[in-house]
Amino acid sequence: MDYWLSKQLNITFSPYEDRLILRADRGEHGVANVLLTRRMAMIVLQRLLVNLTELTGLQKTPAQHWQEVLQMAHQQAMQAKRDADSAQAAATTPEPASEPADAAASETVPPPALYLATELTTRLQDKELAIAFTGLPMPQAMTQPSTHEPVFAMVLQAEHIHQLVELLITKAQEAQWHLPLTLPWLESPARPETGLGGPTVH
Repeated sequence: MDYWLSKQLNITFSPYEDRLILRADRGEHGVANVLLTRRMAMIVLQRLLVNLTELTGLQKTPAQHWQEVLQMAHQQAMQAKRDADSAQAAATTPEPASEPADAAASETVPPPALYLATELTTRLQDKELAIAFTGLPMPQAMTQPSTHEPVFAMVLQAEHIHQLVELLITKAQEAQWHLPLTLPWLESPARPETGLGGPTVH
């Protein structure tokens, strides 16, 4: 399958749907909203954690030091995220007020495509992890047979995986989902919904 590449990803929780919503900016191919069930969120987290271990060569480290190495890497990744957020905020300048014509033009932008995530594909390549989501188009898939479609893909480095894991767990906590994961190296305090360097994840 061919997937459109996304370099920006936002995550929110929808109480109405009881789903996490991944909002992927696919550039010229438009924005896609992907509904993530609790089961699918768990699958995503498990795959990220397994590949993080392989990507960072943790198998070469004595097992008794795994927690320490992971905690240090996680703290560095989150600090890099905070530094990138601060730099972005400092560089942001207010946009001029839009003309009425601009407002009218914005009304013609089609709404984001909506999918229910059904499959996650991962592939390690060099020092990066490629992840790709496949899904069913909504709401039509609820009432008629539909084909699973490639939705979007992202390429993540190790620090981005740390940041995505943190964000997914934070959003799952907001949803009051119990995820049977024990990660002593992961800091648990909720953090503001901000971006990260490289592929942007909110």
